[in-house]
Amino acid sequence: MKKTLFLVLKELPFRATLSGEKKIEYRRQSEWIKSRLVDKNYDYVKFTHGYGNDKPYLILDYKGWALAIKKQVNFSNGLVVDVENNDYEIYLGKIIEKGNIGN
Repeated sequence: MKKTLFLVLKELPFRATLSGEKKIEYRRQSEWIKSRLVDKNYDYVKFTHGYGNDKPYLILDYKGWALAIKKQVNFSNGLVVDVENNDYEIYLGKIIEKGNIGN
């Protein structure tokens, strides 16, 4: 059975991931995200834009995670991510499935 990590995204990160430009999801250190990543193995990451079964979603290959170094990452849609030392980087592969995506 395939294991999936479920995460929610806001509009700009969702769109940057949908376009294929954003290949790393950054998350601040917290016990919640640590409990989801450390000593866990996943096959996929499912991102939803909001909560509920009717919301847009993406399923991508999960390629692992690492602790980040401080940097700023800029995307063409205006998204700017300020990454701190030891934030979590979640590495994303190809998009496997898209759903509830409007035009």
